[in-house]
Amino acid sequence: MEMNLMQKQSLKLAMTQELRQAITMLQFNAQELTDFLFEQSLENPLIEVETPYNDYTSSKVKQQTTSSGQGMELYTRRTETLQEELVSQLNELRIDNEEYKIIKYLIYNLDKNGFLMESDEELIHELNISFVQLQICIETLQRFEPSGVGARSVKECLLIQLNGLEVDTTIAKQVIKDYFDLFVNKNWKEIAKKLKISLPDLQKEIDLILTLQPRPGLNYFQDQVNYVAPDLTVEKIGGEFVVLINDKIMPRLRVLNEYSSILNGQHEKEVSTYLKDKNTQVNWLMKSLEERKSTMLAVMNCILRKQIAFFEKGPANLKTLTLKEIAEELSLHESTISRTCKNKYVQTPFGLYEMKKFFHQGVNVDGEELASTSVQVFIKQLVDGENKEKPLSDQKLVELLAEKHGVEISRRTVAKYRDILRIPGSSKRKRFS
Repeated sequence: MEMNLMQKQSLKLAMTQELRQAITMLQFNAQELTDFLFEQSLENPLIEVETPYNDYTSSKVKQQTTSSGQGMELYTRRTETLQEELVSQLNELRIDNEEYKIIKYLIYNLDKNGFLMESDEELIHELNISFVQLQICIETLQRFEPSGVGARSVKECLLIQLNGLEVDTTIAKQVIKDYFDLFVNKNWKEIAKKLKISLPDLQKEIDLILTLQPRPGLNYFQDQVNYVAPDLTVEKIGGEFVVLINDKIMPRLRVLNEYSSILNGQHEKEVSTYLKDKNTQVNWLMKSLEERKSTMLAVMNCILRKQIAFFEKGPANLKTLTLKEIAEELSLHESTISRTCKNKYVQTPFGLYEMKKFFHQGVNVDGEELASTSVQVFIKQLVDGENKEKPLSDQKLVELLAEKHGVEISRRTVAKYRDILRIPGSSKRKRFS
């Protein structure tokens, strides 16, 4: 075997740190981008980040904004937790110290639904109290707002709320207490038969029960409220739709002038070299920000052209669209389109939409591809307009979709879309006037 030295030329794509950074920045939403730039400013003395959020936020959020908040208030706001609300009510009661401690212990053992899930035996053992003491404290807690808090189950929660109403709830309480399983399964005829009342009379009781909150703690579960601000806006200007970047939420980079004399003057070599490296990083970041902006505009303009019927007529006119179609038209990789659309929102004439919502597989309608979400809109419209005494079956929805919209899909597909829309079956939608 003979060994030889050979020279070979080849092209190789190297994933530099700068390129990796640009790709990462592309998938950030406005808040993530702000956080990233602030991190960069901590490592680079030349960078100053400007956040123009104050003009965009609501007056309530503006009041909470501080110089150290870095614009976070646009997206999150502290709210009172369930425990804080209940302790506040507890502090207003005139009770002895031991009862106060017991109720406070119960409050901090409620789950996210506002339910007390520990058994009496466990609580008696943990608190070293009598059964009577425990029941008195639980009854006191169950008189707090939101009504139903401190219950052991959805059933008990609904009964507590019914007891607190100033109307006659005798039949409604009987429905929940004695026929809860039938109520959950919407077996109205069986309940009416057992109660010996008419279906219209039962419907009034059901409507009353449905106004109650089966999980009173959920409204307090998240201690942060998320605000979604559109990254892009599509407006009709001069008879044409135009895509605009929402600069009001976009962070900006500024190079501090304090170091310009060092960069241009004669100073220690190490200091000068360090600052020149940092200046190169700033320039690269600025270039990446501009590329991110131009890519977002290019992708959204392409989506606008492909989905023009949506912007002119509404959600029911969404067409089928894939990442591949946009990527081929813009000569970009599918992954780039995916990153561009990730966590980005666009304000349209029909509300706020996540960019990825414009991409859908579709169904064939009269030779054209229609997005599955459009079919779901048609189904919802048909269900909303149905006679609730004789709700439409899935088979009837199949027939009406074909007749009114030219959409030919199977009954099974209708059932799937109905589940996505959280629309119950026809038997559970039936009402009795």
